[in-house]
Amino acid sequence: MITPSRFYESLPATARELFLKWGDFLWNDVTFNMPDSKLHAMGHCERVLFHALAMGVLEIGHDDMEALEILAHASVFHDTRRQDEYQDVGHGARAAVYYEDYCRQSDGAVTFHPEAAYLMRYHDLDDNIGREAIRKGFPDSYGRVEKLYEIFKDADALDRWRLGRWGLDVKYLRTDSARSLVDTARDLVNATMDPAVVAYYDRLIDDMMHNRQ
Repeated sequence: MITPSRFYESLPATARELFLKWGDFLWNDVTFNMPDSKLHAMGHCERVLFHALAMGVLEIGHDDMEALEILAHASVFHDTRRQDEYQDVGHGARAAVYYEDYCRQSDGAVTFHPEAAYLMRYHDLDDNIGREAIRKGFPDSYGRVEKLYEIFKDADALDRWRLGRWGLDVKYLRTDSARSLVDTARDLVNATMDPAVVAYYDRLIDDMMHNRQ
C-alpha cells in the first residue's frame, strides 16, 4: 500500500481496519486489465478507497459495517476492467461482472454485495441513469443505496487531483463530506504520486483548455 499512515490513522477504528484490509486485498488479490496505468490502477483505487471510507463514516456512520464494506468493494474493483485511459463507458459494467465472478469463486471469502455491483456498474454513467437503475433494483432501500452511490461517485471524483490543478471542479461534488475532503484529497495525491506524472497531466489539460478558447 502507498498511503502514508498519517492519513488512515485519522479514520475511526472500524474504517481504518477496513482500509487496511481491503487495501491489502487490492494489491495482492485483484487483477487489472491495465495494471501499469498511472491514472486508473491500484494507486487510484487505493485513494478512492480511503475517500469512500472517510466519507462513509461522515455520511452514514462508522457502525454501519455493511455500508462501509460495500463502499470498499466498489472502490477496489471499479476500474479493474478498463481498456483505455479515457472515458471508456462500460468499464463499470465490466468491473461489476468481474466482481461478481470473483465473489462467487471465492468460496465465501469475499461476500458479494449487489449494491457494490450497482455502484461500480453505474459510476461511469450519468447520475440520473444510475439513480433510476437503483430505484428499480432496490425499491425497498433506495434512499440508502442512492446515498452510497453519491458517496462513491464523489470519492472517485476527489482523486481527479491526480490530473493536476484543473482536475477537480468542486462545484460538481454531490456531498458535504466530499467538499470537506477536497484539501485532503489533494494532499493524498501529492503524497502518493510521482510529481512528474501529475505535472505531465496538468500541462496536458492546461493545453487542452487553452486550445478551446
